[in-house]
Amino acid sequence: DNCAEKLVALINAAQSVDCAIYDLTLSDVKGALGKTNYRLVVDKDNAKYVKEMNYKTNIGEQGLMHNKFCIFDNATVFTGSFNPTSRQNSFDANNVLIINSKYLAENYETEFEELWSGRFAEGEPVKHKNIYYNSDMIENYFCPEDSCSEHLITVLKSAQSEIKFLTFSFTHDEIGNILLEKARNGIAVSGVFDKAQAGSEFSEFHKLNGTADVRRDNLTGLLHHKVFIIDRKIVATGSFNPSKNADTKNDENLLIIHSPAVAEKYLEEFGFIWNQTTS
Repeated sequence: DNCAEKLVALINAAQSVDCAIYDLTLSDVKGALGKTNYRLVVDKDNAKYVKEMNYKTNIGEQGLMHNKFCIFDNATVFTGSFNPTSRQNSFDANNVLIINSKYLAENYETEFEELWSGRFAEGEPVKHKNIYYNSDMIENYFCPEDSCSEHLITVLKSAQSEIKFLTFSFTHDEIGNILLEKARNGIAVSGVFDKAQAGSEFSEFHKLNGTADVRRDNLTGLLHHKVFIIDRKIVATGSFNPSKNADTKNDENLLIIHSPAVAEKYLEEFGFIWNQTTS
């Protein structure tokens, strides 16, 4: 869907833009930001790519500034798993959400202000945890201050029929244990791991393989999603990989969207990737 093109269009249409992005190298995105009133936060390891820009970064031994979000005119949020780099836009499997909500924008703007002021891997709890968007509910959390894994575990425990997932780095033991328990209790648990990450000794792939239906991707690029789909009606997504570092050390964000219509879109992506897997 050319995620970078969508991001550039949003930037070009905005009067003010605040972005917290782990990695930014695309010249089109940087050029668009340069033409508007913007502020940028990037991870310290990627600051070298934005030296000429108006940016701030984390320092020292702090965890990753792993967010991937922008806020436009305090009204629209762009978020998901996508970093605006050439590889992420052209080769890696990612997802993006564009949500027009002043309440969600307020949450993300508050988080951005904490980062801009130098508060990394800490902060105040999110203000609007549950946002009603037409007939759907969106839960919004930031790590580590909102304990993202607890909220993900809660929604996974609620599964009545099936859980599907697409994950890049999945090493969180408690989340893995929940999926294992669900699979043993007759819930249809199926998921795809990034092929390189699945080989790690810490990956939950080894625990789940043989009980749940788990596979490695066979894509050209990375499987960079961080997505869980519960009972075909709830989607958890964002920058949050199900790992201890993401939960306790990094700056991350998580959306849990209660919407069968949104879940249907993610199920399409799941099916596309599932058909390109190895056991």
